[in-house]
Amino acid sequence: MHLNICACEACALVPNRTGVSVLQHPTEVGHAKGTVRILAQCLTRLDLFRGETPEDLRQAGFYPQTDTRNSALLFPGPGSDTLESSDLSHIHHWIVLDGTWRKAARILHQNPALAALPRFHFANPPASAYAIRKAPGEHQLATAEAVAYLLSVVEPELDTQPISRAMETLVDKQMAQIPTRLHKHYR
Repeated sequence: MHLNICACEACALVPNRTGVSVLQHPTEVGHAKGTVRILAQCLTRLDLFRGETPEDLRQAGFYPQTDTRNSALLFPGPGSDTLESSDLSHIHHWIVLDGTWRKAARILHQNPALAALPRFHFANPPASAYAIRKAPGEHQLATAEAVAYLLSVVEPELDTQPISRAMETLVDKQMAQIPTRLHKHYR
């Protein structure tokens, strides 16, 4: 990570009890606009696996070591339930896909074991503050924002503000690298 956009100094520990596994598309690794590195610095219970196919994820250690009982997938689409209004008491582990929407969907479609998991989406997510990367829809969040919101729902007493503050720092540092005349395209 380039020091001009590193947000590590803004990261603080978030002691989540709920396990989170991020399955990251290989093209996102080291991407300057990626937000998973903030989660890696903040969350006490986070596993990161890089790959797209079942073989990739097996080599990364996700299959078969990861026990998917009591696990759920955070990814919108047909058959997904609303996170905010569901009984989530039996779910102790969340799987989140990281990549562009197309690449994340490709991970899901290539991994039948993921498609078989209970699946959830946000009904009323907060607005994204991540102005650097454009999302295809108005209420779509960067991975770090999505995980912070997920944890705020499943662990309401957990303070996820350190993730938000680190995201703000990342956006500010990225905006500082963009000529001022172009800022209107991002905010």
